[in-house]
Amino acid sequence: MGTLTVDNLNLKGSGSISSFGQVINTKITQITANSTRSSATSYADDLDFGSFTPSTTNSIVLIQATALFDGTNSSSYQYYKWVINGVEFLSTGDSTPIASHIQYNIHTNNNLGVIPSTIMTSVTNTDGSAITVKCQGKVSTGTLYINRSANVDQAGCPSSCIWTEIAT
Repeated sequence: MGTLTVDNLNLKGSGSISSFGQVINTKITQITANSTRSSATSYADDLDFGSFTPSTTNSIVLIQATALFDGTNSSSYQYYKWVINGVEFLSTGDSTPIASHIQYNIHTNNNLGVIPSTIMTSVTNTDGSAITVKCQGKVSTGTLYINRSANVDQAGCPSSCIWTEIAT
């Protein structure tokens, strides 16, 4: 196998890459609006962070994101399902996983507390296509609260996604 050594790589857009491992592009999306979805017993694209288009056709895109859901404060399970570039990012703890993160609300939280779901992963970019990030939510019963607690006056925060493109 041979070695290819270059001083610069030209990007699709503007600029250049002078060394591998260099951060070459970033994007941050923050969803600040809080909302609710009643009878939310099926998954929906509750937090759609949009997409990131890489600057090159050969890089690794790191994805770091956090999503905030809460459920009705009465014996309710909350489910988070991350969908990265169209692929469900599911728990590895079961042979038939149904979520990325699940929590039981009656003892885990109360109407003043919320527990976010976080994800850290990467996508190998080989063609410069846009990379999408969504977090879908649902509850076993009742209302799903998005970016807020069941008691809106007490707790909540924005959900965020950071894409970081690294030269390879």
